[in-house]
Amino acid sequence: IGDVIDTGPMLAHKAEDEGIAVAEIIAGQAGHVNYEVIPAVIYTSPEVAMVGKTEEELTKACIPYEIGIAHFKEITRTHIMAEKDGILKLLFDPETLKILGVHIIGPRALEFSDT
Repeated sequence: IGDVIDTGPMLAHKAEDEGIAVAEIIAGQAGHVNYEVIPAVIYTSPEVAMVGKTEEELTKACIPYEIGIAHFKEITRTHIMAEKDGILKLLFDPETLKILGVHIIGPRALEFSDT
């Protein structure tokens, strides 16, 4: 499904969401895919994963945002995984604290962006 549709990256988790939407449509329901919350990943070493908006997109749209940075060495989960080299950047609305974008570079970055 995901590799046939020309919207967004060709990733299995995107195809899964599109498959669910098709099943919902067949069942007479609304069937919707929110592409903004589907993470994208570059399978390199280290992995690069992102979901939501970039700083450039937010700036261009005149959407106010703040940046939060966390290094993997500061995150308990990465200590458990014995993977302490990496960085996580959050872009969020300063008033509502709603997360607008997440960008991660490090081992298993997709696992972080998908949670």
